[in-house]
Amino acid sequence: MNKFKTFLFLFGLFSILSAKELSVYVDQNRFFDESENTIIEINYQVQYNELEFIRTELGFEASLKVNYALEKKDKIIFSDEFSNKIILKNQEIINSPKGFNDKVIFTLSKSGFKIIINFTDTNTGNSMSWDYDFEVLPAGSLVSDIEFSNEIKIDSTNFMQKFHRGQYLFLVNPKHIFTNLQKNIFLYYELGNFKQDNAGNCNLSETISIINNDGENIQEITNNIIEKKGKIAAIKKININNYDSGYYELILKIEDKIENKLTVKKDYFSVKIPKIMEKRMFVNIESEYKLIKYFLSSSQIKVWRSLSENGKKNFIDRFWFSNDPDPTTEENEFYELIKERMKYCNEHFSYFSDGWETDRGRIYIRNGKSDEILKCETGLYTKYAQKEYHIWKYRTKVNRTYIFLDMQSAGNYKIIYADNDESENTISNWKDHLGKDFDEGLLE
Repeated sequence: MNKFKTFLFLFGLFSILSAKELSVYVDQNRFFDESENTIIEINYQVQYNELEFIRTELGFEASLKVNYALEKKDKIIFSDEFSNKIILKNQEIINSPKGFNDKVIFTLSKSGFKIIINFTDTNTGNSMSWDYDFEVLPAGSLVSDIEFSNEIKIDSTNFMQKFHRGQYLFLVNPKHIFTNLQKNIFLYYELGNFKQDNAGNCNLSETISIINNDGENIQEITNNIIEKKGKIAAIKKININNYDSGYYELILKIEDKIENKLTVKKDYFSVKIPKIMEKRMFVNIESEYKLIKYFLSSSQIKVWRSLSENGKKNFIDRFWFSNDPDPTTEENEFYELIKERMKYCNEHFSYFSDGWETDRGRIYIRNGKSDEILKCETGLYTKYAQKEYHIWKYRTKVNRTYIFLDMQSAGNYKIIYADNDESENTISNWKDHLGKDFDEGLLE
């Protein structure tokens, strides 16, 4: 299956996934080793909101089991497995479209193998299979396959060592889908098998052409390379800020001018222009901020305070976009979800102010409908008047418990207890309000 077929296969597959299928983006790239064998690196990415996280003493933990095998002529000749243990400290990230990246690496000297990989969420059993008919890089090829990334950064640590390319952390984007808000995409490939002159210099001509869906060459980057190296690692930046939404073919031509030899490599990527929110939840920008603040970190709140009026508008746009679980669709599903939650809050929790601004509204907007609600009355052994309180329990996506007390016995429920939510506070004397005969087993 070549890369373009893989691209179409993934898009077709993801649109018809059943409830028990796991969405994993996969891409493969080949490089030469020092002995001219082919190294194949299979990059994969799974979004956190695809996995089931369980609360542990280390944080929130998911496990992705990876079974892989080499098959030849329908016979398994090698197989193995490992598990990615994914631990998150911040519970909010669990429901985000951010993802986990890793790769499987093989070194092979011959074609004719089928590589089969099965990905399984061990907490749910949800799985997905991927296979690839392997072929070695052509002998004497001047260039490897091409890796794509959203961004790169200088990193001298051992963090994500598999994704290091020289001094850079080059986190591969196996989806090949980008947004023009990212402004640039980055390419990585390796050059080799070229001749060197008597002084030890190579003489290479490098041309990158970008072809749009209408067959037009919309951008061309050329470069001459003269270096005293046996292998050259190349990182290139392509500005896509003005690209239209759509599919693009990338053609890389490397010519060895000493030997008069040419290698052409073709690949693809897709650009998605996000839908700009011309109509927000509120006309007033401060009301919009009050809503999205439910999801912001303290550092983001600090940034907001330093922004100009125009900067605040851009901040809000980026918030809705970055939380869109599928930027390839016209609809921002996260925006629509919060809109529905706000409507529910206003219908059920309003008390003088709109329901979304109440304590129950805030928790509902952030977490959605609770898995269980207990409606109780405070006990006899309390120094306060008897009041109604509600216990909200979340146990599916997150593990959180809240107690809301009707302080004035008028329907205005205030949060007095929050377990496992760093964004909320538990009042110091919450047990006094509920009485000495309060059964803490209700919180389990």
